[in-house]
Amino acid sequence: MGARTRSTLLPSLSVTMGAIYVAIGGVVAVLLPLRVEEITPDGKVEALAVISSVAFAVTLFAQPLIGAVSDRTRDALGGRVPWVIGSALIGAIAIAAMGSATTVVALCVLWAVGQFALNGADVATSAYVVDSYPRGSRGVPSGAIVASVALGTGVGVVVSGALSSTSQVACIVVAAVAALGGLSFARVQRSRPPLVTPRQPRPKIVWSFARLNPRKYPDFAWAVATRFLFTLGQQGVTVYLLYIVGDIDGVSRDAAPLFVAALTATGLVFLFTSAAIAGVVSDRWGRRRTVLLVSSAVMAFAMLVPLFWPHIAVMFVFAALKGIALGGHLAAAGALISEVLPGGDAAAGRDLGMANVAVNAAQAVAPLLAGAVIVLAGGYAALFVVGIVAALASGVTILQVRSVR
Repeated sequence: MGARTRSTLLPSLSVTMGAIYVAIGGVVAVLLPLRVEEITPDGKVEALAVISSVAFAVTLFAQPLIGAVSDRTRDALGGRVPWVIGSALIGAIAIAAMGSATTVVALCVLWAVGQFALNGADVATSAYVVDSYPRGSRGVPSGAIVASVALGTGVGVVVSGALSSTSQVACIVVAAVAALGGLSFARVQRSRPPLVTPRQPRPKIVWSFARLNPRKYPDFAWAVATRFLFTLGQQGVTVYLLYIVGDIDGVSRDAAPLFVAALTATGLVFLFTSAAIAGVVSDRWGRRRTVLLVSSAVMAFAMLVPLFWPHIAVMFVFAALKGIALGGHLAAAGALISEVLPGGDAAAGRDLGMANVAVNAAQAVAPLLAGAVIVLAGGYAALFVVGIVAALASGVTILQVRSVR
């Protein structure tokens, strides 16, 4: 693929991915906890834990399934386009309906459908990086995708926070952005075939979790473990961030969503910059593991800051450090995993979906673990301790990857 084609491909991929995460970011950080609190204010902690975990558990199968199907149909149906568009539209409809839900059960079902669909759109879009860029050159596009995810997440949180007084309208707005982003994907690479040609055998839809066996595919398995631990550590804080901020002295209930929006915007700036730098560095120096190690250390330090200084001003320092760590991790991890896929580039959708199961599994476990930690510890501070341990553990697991430096 020529430079001119790539110059148009990457912005198109970034726009689509960013739009998807406007919806995901807005719902996870603001709209879901807000709607839970509106429906059941006395049982909000337990209800949010259950809804988040059920939704994330359902999505465990979204990315491997849609990724595998998109591997098989990309040549006949004009790429992975139908799966991105269809998934984005279904997810948008479910999120728009969340604004009108009146029970915890209805909210749980709608978010499970929305999360499943949007995760499918995510993996089908992400697979285009493997389709279109050779190994050793995926750090920059991975960094660009991460930056678009960060931007989309930030916009979603800011918009949702600004519209928090009218949650129904906020749900419709972020859903509309996701739908438009999915439709825009129809422009992606229609006139240019990917690097993986039709002459290569199409992978079977059936996959096996044996692919995660460290003995058979050690580098892939350890890379997946790294993503799981890193995500687990920071997801518990992310899910309960609205409540954490609201529990800080001097922060009112009405001001909490606005502070969450401001914290997200702060983290976004640093994440955006970190992802761009990490992508370039990991490509140019070929040191993806080093970038991941540094990211784990920075995340552990970020979690340490509010643990000892629980003030709203300090939370902005936390947000900045967390943004640096997350940007570096996502850019380098995305590129590294694409280079250790068990099925090679021909099965990119399926195997990236399998890798993303680690993220979904962590997101499913984190709310339940965080809820239990909050209840047992009697407060939110213990979530930061869990985050420190998980971040350091992710640094240990990435050292086990041998084929990529």
